[in-house]
Amino acid sequence: MGIHVIPKKDASGEIVSHQAPFKSKAVGSGKLFRRKHGFNKLVAANSTEEIDLIVPYNICKINQVEFTNAVDGDTVSFKVHDTSTGLFSTVPRYMLNQFGFDVELPNGFYTDKSDYDADLVLDMIIKIVYTNNSNAPHTIRGNITYHEVK
Repeated sequence: MGIHVIPKKDASGEIVSHQAPFKSKAVGSGKLFRRKHGFNKLVAANSTEEIDLIVPYNICKINQVEFTNAVDGDTVSFKVHDTSTGLFSTVPRYMLNQFGFDVELPNGFYTDKSDYDADLVLDMIIKIVYTNNSNAPHTIRGNITYHEVK
């Protein structure tokens, strides 16, 4: 059993092309507004630190994260945690999903963009777990792109 897509046709019978909802500014529940947020944290040599990015919008989507000064050999994981009231799991700050597992970073700029988005709500947490595998401390810097639904 598969999914069948029936193309839409205009009055003349021509197939009308359309893009996936996320590719346009309009979505079923409103319009998307791109909001880019930066983050940084000092990570000691040969250690792991967590950065909690608390979702600042009532409803939003994410599909991209970038590091502006990654260090070759460092790794990063990305986790999604429930709200402080446990809106989805009934357990406050429960880990709902993980979408990056010890991702290897190169020197310099690194970006990862998904072709599809993840839905988030106010007060959820994107947890960035960064491991500095070098013998020197450094400050990691990066950006996350939210697409607020209004």
